[in-house]
Amino acid sequence: MNTNILTIRGDTPIIVDYLAEGAANVVFRVWSRRGAGTKDDDFGQPGTSTRDGIPRIDGRLRGKLLRLRKDLSFVAHVIDSHRHFEKEIEPLFPAGSLVDQSLCKVSPDFVKSLNDFLRRKEAAGLRSEKRRGAYLAENELYATAITNMLWDDEHVSCEFKPKWLTQSPSAPSGAKRCRTCALRAMRQSKDHVAPHSEDYCPLALVADDQEILSSALNPILSGCKGAPLDLGESVRKLRPFLRDNGMINMLRDLQIQKDPHGIFKADPSSLDFMTAMTLRDCTMFLKIPTSDSAKVQIEARLGDLDLKTPNGNKAAYWKQTEQQLINEGWYTATEKTTTHIHGAICLLSKSD
Repeated sequence: MNTNILTIRGDTPIIVDYLAEGAANVVFRVWSRRGAGTKDDDFGQPGTSTRDGIPRIDGRLRGKLLRLRKDLSFVAHVIDSHRHFEKEIEPLFPAGSLVDQSLCKVSPDFVKSLNDFLRRKEAAGLRSEKRRGAYLAENELYATAITNMLWDDEHVSCEFKPKWLTQSPSAPSGAKRCRTCALRAMRQSKDHVAPHSEDYCPLALVADDQEILSSALNPILSGCKGAPLDLGESVRKLRPFLRDNGMINMLRDLQIQKDPHGIFKADPSSLDFMTAMTLRDCTMFLKIPTSDSAKVQIEARLGDLDLKTPNGNKAAYWKQTEQQLINEGWYTATEKTTTHIHGAICLLSKSD
């Protein structure tokens, strides 16, 4: 681990702007005091200033976003998650395949200022309802600086979770739904949630058939951000890229390797099982060129690879969820529900 770690305090001359959050982390943009007009020259040697008097930001934050963890029992401490990333995740993939992450030290007053911001955002009704009430851990010593995979002048950007790229080892024989489609169907029924236009079967991502692969890529790319996108052309570009890149297939193979037996037979606290669950909840970030210039290439990286631990009753939750999917017939599509389940059809049901 690098001992020369950047420290961010409440008086560090940066502006941080809320970008997004998930169940475990909140991600912020990092700007100089110039704000959204931040220039490349604004990064450099701390303690120096630009010609127009803007204090420079540490150059290690150039091209980075800042991610901080929430104060929740099931979220691993940043140092533990980072060590797991370096020792267990990073060696599994070729260089350049993952969202780079480096440790930063953060002071309590800096984290508190971000929590104050989240509370103001929440009070104004600008924070997702399901994220309200959860704030950053003010006793956490570290954050991570991660590769910025947002769209730019030459790319659009999108992200998606590949999820379970193979069937759950615990699923019953003759299943009509994969693990992800079974869970989606159960949640749609119990929560009366309408299917989302970007739903797809993750098994389609590892299909050899190009039309089946397109059935997943179309809804994924429809969520791209940046310049207007020619959807059909982008799908045609992305299909051979994903085939030659091999990351999705590699991710599937690792999920199988790290958890061959399933939650009922595995030790949830074992490194292999925690790694498997981490790989089942990661995100693929894509940057896709807006032009046909050979100088601008598609970029793909896997991120959100924080350690998934059984802490906070997570192991019990994983087992309970799997048992429910089996007992209530969500895998076999024999569930008893008054809610019409529609939307993306699982590839397993199409194989009959």
